[in-house]
Amino acid sequence: MDNFAFKLTTELVVGHEAEKQVADYVKKYGGHKVLVHYDGGYVATSGLVEKICDYLVEGGLEVVKLGGVVPNPRLTLVREGIELCRREKVDFLLAIGGGSAIDSTKAIAMGLPYEGDVWDFFVEDNSIPKAIPQVSTPLGVVLTIAATGSEASNSCVITDEEHELKRFCDNDVNRAKFAIENPDLTMTLPWFQTACGLTDIMSHSLERYFCVEQSGNTLTDYLCEAVFHTVMEVAEQLKADPKNYDARANMMLASSISHCQLTGMGRANNGDWSSHFIEHELSGEFDVTHGAGLAVITPAWMRYVYKDNMDMFLKWATRVMGVHMDYANPELTVLAAIQRLEDFFKSLGLPTHLKDMPEIKGELGDEVFYKMAKRVRITNADGTVGGMKHLNTEDIVNIFRLAM
Repeated sequence: MDNFAFKLTTELVVGHEAEKQVADYVKKYGGHKVLVHYDGGYVATSGLVEKICDYLVEGGLEVVKLGGVVPNPRLTLVREGIELCRREKVDFLLAIGGGSAIDSTKAIAMGLPYEGDVWDFFVEDNSIPKAIPQVSTPLGVVLTIAATGSEASNSCVITDEEHELKRFCDNDVNRAKFAIENPDLTMTLPWFQTACGLTDIMSHSLERYFCVEQSGNTLTDYLCEAVFHTVMEVAEQLKADPKNYDARANMMLASSISHCQLTGMGRANNGDWSSHFIEHELSGEFDVTHGAGLAVITPAWMRYVYKDNMDMFLKWATRVMGVHMDYANPELTVLAAIQRLEDFFKSLGLPTHLKDMPEIKGELGDEVFYKMAKRVRITNADGTVGGMKHLNTEDIVNIFRLAM
């Protein structure tokens, strides 16, 4: 097991009508004037924003609103939010929504006390960020979509739409002070969003599970596997009854647990992350939904790298995917498990190949693959990405080819 330090500073508040406590939690963490930041979809049209704002005002707080967040949240709105907060002298930020609203809020919170451009925290030169955030304005979350785990993570992902770049900033200043999780708020989500959320939750622990083989890390293995089993069980429950409260609650908890770094304890570099970084370029290029992109990229990545860590893949195949061990030909065991995972994504109604993604118009080929592959974030000193297998540009193009 690798040496590690683990700290979770986000207070999770889970239950029926938990959002009614929002003013108390904002005041607990020092807020007086609050930016309420949200998307332009269900959150904006359901009346939830008005309810939350009423709770804040009734609690003696001032409120400033900024909507308009879209999937793959945009840098232009982040910059607009920073200027608005400075004019209004906001001292606390509240995200209402899922990962996009949370990440946009985190970026505004980082940019508010910073004298330069907030993109400095995201843009890199040879994998070195132009700037590293030292402080951030405190923020909280009212979660309405369980997916990205951003409500409990230190990660923030923003898209520079002008240059079609999707980049992230992982830093503990990003962590929310609290996350209010009422499963009732997720009941009316369209199935596609629920399916993408389930895929994203699973992926956050898959990235941490598949890494350089470590000995003595049994507990973390089982924590990851618990997330996998929970996601697959919850998926079946929600297909049968989308308003199953316990299933929605378990999905919310899995979202927070899967990306708060708990399932990466003692892992080399906290996991692999190739699939995520490759998918970021897919999202940046075609504006596909992140969870749907992961359903396409993850099986292709697995088929490309499984031979580099057969023991880990065999453990996953037998303990998670339920494939019986073929001792005469272990590779068949792994390949059967990868197919079962792909079939699981298909059962959710998600695409599992690039050719099936409606956002991608026209012909795909090596020209586009190389364009995306060359932009994938470098994580290793040798100019490659990935913890389990170091992937260069040619490797990434090959994964795109397998994903066709």
